[in-house]
Amino acid sequence: MSGTLETITSEAPAAEAAALAALLDELALPDRRLSPQELERVARAVAAEPALWRHLVVDSPQKRWWLVLHYTPAYEVRLLSWEFDQSSGWHDHGGSSGGFAVTAGVLQESWRADDGFSVEESRFSAGAHGAFGADHVHDVRHGAGRPAVSIHAYSPPLTQLTMYDLTAYGFVAREVVPDDQRDL
Repeated sequence: MSGTLETITSEAPAAEAAALAALLDELALPDRRLSPQELERVARAVAAEPALWRHLVVDSPQKRWWLVLHYTPAYEVRLLSWEFDQSSGWHDHGGSSGGFAVTAGVLQESWRADDGFSVEESRFSAGAHGAFGADHVHDVRHGAGRPAVSIHAYSPPLTQLTMYDLTAYGFVAREVVPDDQRDL
């Protein structure tokens, strides 16, 4: 069991938070760091229940937006929206792995290739999903839709991100940003 209602934190209204907790408890997740595949399973399960979160989406052209839907010591689930010209910037997840599901619009992802220098790209339309490990460095940006919407799961929960610059010499870490102080 992933947790009890007494130990779960959520920014969603109480009824949705309780329903999300019940949905995730049905997955019988372990009380440990989740694998990228388990996180993808979490994101897909939440994405498949839009009645629990779709009305919570904020469409802000001025600022990237997200909401913590579910939080336990082992993992967290976030709802994100993306508007025209919005990008996460090059970053990692501070040692956390992740899984995601795109529920509306299109997201474009560029990531650091296995050689540590090159860049690869993918386009994810509504219904697409995936996962990544703790060493994944990427930039995610709006591709299409108003807004593009995605569900993300991270384990352990995010505490910080390292921001990178892509230079002629490869990826150079610029700063470490505590999750509660970032403006992504």
